[in-house]
This record gives sequence, C-alpha cells and structure tokens, in this order.
Amino acid sequence: MRGLNSDEIMRIALDLAGFSEIPEDSGIHVPGRGIRRVLLAMDVNVGLLHMAKQMGFDAVIGHHPCGVLLQQGEVYRRHIDLLENHGISRQRARDALGESIDTAVRRMENLRFRMLYFESPNQTVLEVDAARFLELPFMNVHNPLDETGRRILQERIDEAAYRNPKLKLRDVLALIEELPEARRSKDQYGISPRIFIGDPYSLASKVVFVHGAKSAPGADIIEFYWENGFKTLVVLHTEFGNLERLTRGAGNLICTGHFLGDSIGITPFIQALRERGLEVVCMGGIIDIDR
Repeated sequence: MRGLNSDEIMRIALDLAGFSEIPEDSGIHVPGRGIRRVLLAMDVNVGLLHMAKQMGFDAVIGHHPCGVLLQQGEVYRRHIDLLENHGISRQRARDALGESIDTAVRRMENLRFRMLYFESPNQTVLEVDAARFLELPFMNVHNPLDETGRRILQERIDEAAYRNPKLKLRDVLALIEELPEARRSKDQYGISPRIFIGDPYSLASKVVFVHGAKSAPGADIIEFYWENGFKTLVVLHTEFGNLERLTRGAGNLICTGHFLGDSIGITPFIQALRERGLEVVCMGGIIDIDR
C-alpha cells in the first residue's frame, strides 16, 4: 500500500463535513506522503511527537488547533451560522450577539499573538517546530470534525423528538448516554454526560446541539437560544462562571464532556482512514469505539 499524503487525509475530513476549503482552525503544518501509520490525539505536544517518531508512526494528527493558526478564532463566528440554520434571522442574531462574538474573536487572536506558554501550553509554535525538526508529518483537523459530530447528534435528537414530541430532558440525556462514545468515555475517563441545569422530568421542548464553532457557546449565546424558544441546549462544556449565571435562566443545559462531544465527529474520520488502509492509533482523549 502506497499510503496517503497529508492533502488526501485532510480531504477525507473536509468531505465528511461537506466543506470545500480548510477552515482557519485546521491545517497541514508539516506535509507528508506515504502515510500508513497515524497517531491521532486530541492535543499534541512535543513529547507526543517524539514518542510517535520513536514508535515508527508516519504522521501525527491532532484535533485541537496549534498556535501557528493565528486566525483560528474566526471560526467562532460560525455561532451566527448555527443560529441561522435553526431559523433565527442572521441580522437578528448579529444585532444581539455580534459585539460579544467580535470581542471573543479578538481575544482569541490576541492569545495567539502573545504566544505565552502558560496561556495555552499545547497551542504554541513548539509543536510545529519539533515536527519539522523530526521530519514528522503533522496536521490538525478541528472544525470539519466538529461539524460532522454536530450533525450526527442533532439528527439523532431530531429523530427522537419526531417519534416522541413529549421528550423529557432525561430522555435527551439517555439518548446521548447510548452513544458508543459515551460508554467508552465513562469506562476510560470516568466522565459521563450530565444535566447541569434543568429538571430531568421536564419537557425538553426544542433541543439543539451547539457545537462546531471553535469553542462552546458563551452564556450570552446560550441565553439567546433560550429566549428564542430553544429550551434545551446540549454543549460540550461551559465555564463555571457561566453555570453560576445561567442557573438564573429559564432553560435547560446538558454538557456531554469534552472528549465525548468531540469524539462523536472524530469516529467517522477514524473509520474513513481505516477504510483507506491506514493504521490509526488513538490517545489523549480520542475515543476509539472500534478498539
């Protein structure tokens, strides 16, 4: 087997999401060809790259973006796209959330510009420099896989709501717990999806999985969904300060946990790579349901 090159691997991820271009939070940092053995991890650091080289891997693929992607925060603007997808006018969303989203994007760019190690120890330029030094192909695929996972879980939620219009909050939680990634997340990391806000026996009403926009939604975005009739939001995680603020709101919030939520969209990518003959070893938060 000749293996794949890094462009072909990226194209697999883009095709899964229906993307034509690589988004700002993904990239091929050290290109390669003849790739047959891949180490896939949620975050990549210099130690992981050395280990991969020593163990004979042909490439390392990270999920989360590394520091050389200065404009990665631009993907956070996709929160407006997601709201529009759910029937809220783009102008109305921009009027309500545009300023806070612009601030969040500028904050992310400033973090990348500062490049202070303590701010993001796994998102520096060291990873790319080390991969080049080791002559080890290195890339990361973020938003395409997040968008793939968002669609998978949203379709599952929509189908359940169609079958049962009186879906309760605990039913939504059970639906997520039934995912193979959820079972593995509990076994491997001791983390299960959880209702953070809401009565488990209350009606879930409209349910939306808010994912695929660089980072989980801030409190203002969550509240905007609630105000527009989406009573139940499913997110990967949220900051503790957001939880303290949101408990005073009028909606429900389920958090999947980071590894589980991200792995929903990574699973099809892993399977597609294996179908092309690649050996894929997962670690560091990537849940491999086939191993």
